[in-house]
Amino acid sequence: MSKGSFKRTKLRLNASELQRELEDSDAALMEAVVAGCALVAYSDGWVSPEETLRMRSLILRFEPAKALGLAEILRLFEEMTLSFADNFETGEQAALELVSRLAGRRRECDLLIDTCCGIADADGGFDAEERETILKLCTMLQVEPETHGL
Repeated sequence: MSKGSFKRTKLRLNASELQRELEDSDAALMEAVVAGCALVAYSDGWVSPEETLRMRSLILRFEPAKALGLAEILRLFEEMTLSFADNFETGEQAALELVSRLAGRRRECDLLIDTCCGIADADGGFDAEERETILKLCTMLQVEPETHGL
């Protein structure tokens, strides 16, 4: 696995900035962000403890997380990552379906990509597989990768 460097961009927000941006969002957004995080975390074939901790620290501070609840968010993340282990193609398709619900919601798509970049960097840098997954999400959501330092 080759590591790349994490480049902070103007769009890359810290947890408190993301929370403010997401305060008016909904449960569908939280499900999409958790699914995107799971896709990126599992893209190299396993989920590191650092990736799980980063997902928790970012996601669980968001106001919309209160709508789903801590237990539900953690359950969804675990369910998504376990589904990849059982059958990667089926798990990936389910996660992409959740993410695709954000199509056309520019601000939410940018936040999802920023959050996924934070997950990718949780263990010290972007792996090639993580970068490829994020680029796939950018294409699907019609987000310019360059605006996120990719």
